[in-house]
Amino acid sequence: MLNAIAIRRLPESLEPNASFARALPIKPAQIIEPVTKSTLEAEKIALPTMEGLCFEKVKNIAYLEASGNYTALHFKDKRQVLVCKTLREVEQMLPSRAFARIHRSHTVHLKHLKKYVRGKGGHVLLQNGVTLTVSTGQKEAFLGQVKEYFG
Repeated sequence: MLNAIAIRRLPESLEPNASFARALPIKPAQIIEPVTKSTLEAEKIALPTMEGLCFEKVKNIAYLEASGNYTALHFKDKRQVLVCKTLREVEQMLPSRAFARIHRSHTVHLKHLKKYVRGKGGHVLLQNGVTLTVSTGQKEAFLGQVKEYFG
């Protein structure tokens, strides 16, 4: 003898899950504010270090320095955090408008620039007193970004 399973067919309605939809109260949609430059500047960034994750404010980063597959983030208060990522990977985590590559191994936060001194490539002086060389290959792109950032 075979075991039979009774299949009960439910009546079809014009609206799928009509009874379910009637049971749930309808709430107005929440307004989502667009992400703007000012909200991005105030954001923190998660930095993967040897000990774990370190959360720092983007606005406090003065410049980045490459060291092989690691990147040292230098802050305006002269602190330093070593991150287990390449310079390019860290740059992609940051707002591109505010940071400019000036050398194969250096990226600066344009907000912390104090002075640019002309020369073959030139060099920049940051607000914390650090001087960094601008490479001749990066000079034009850097000056273009400075002009765009400062207007």
